[in-house]
Amino acid sequence: MEKLKKIIDEVVRKDCRAEALEILSLSSKEEVDVFIKYHNEDNDNICCLHLDYLKAKLVKGGKMSSGGHFGMPFTE
Repeated sequence: MEKLKKIIDEVVRKDCRAEALEILSLSSKEEVDVFIKYHNEDNDNICCLHLDYLKAKLVKGGKMSSGGHFGMPFTE
């Protein structure tokens, strides 16, 4: 979890970090591994798009409510 927090600190804007951590904590291990893979490939913009995707999926599944910093491009 500490490695994930470090990546979030590098990739995500400060005011969005808590939501990013919540999204990843509610996601599957495989989905988190994809986030880490994109970071390791220096695809930080893709990391944020992946967070959008995961948030939209969590909203659709009823695990999170809409709003916040992520998921909007996929829910509007």
